[in-house]
Amino acid sequence: MTIEEVQARLRAAQARIGREGRFALTLSLDGREECYITHWFRPEPHAFEDCRAVGSGTLSECLDALDRYVAVNRLRDEAPVLMAAE
Repeated sequence: MTIEEVQARLRAAQARIGREGRFALTLSLDGREECYITHWFRPEPHAFEDCRAVGSGTLSECLDALDRYVAVNRLRDEAPVLMAAE
């Protein structure tokens, strides 16, 4: 998977939860194929940013965790309720 494809998946996930915050992907640099995804958002307009862990492990595991996270936190008519992933 190319970095452009990963970026597209992250942008699509952000759109599905109503553009609430941003997703960050962090890759390890020590030779292991590990990464983690976090979701950064402001719980209130004037609050400090908060961070939720979405998933960690291989890129595939992270993207699967992202899909599960978005399924729980998808856009609703009322304000989104952000829940931590497993």
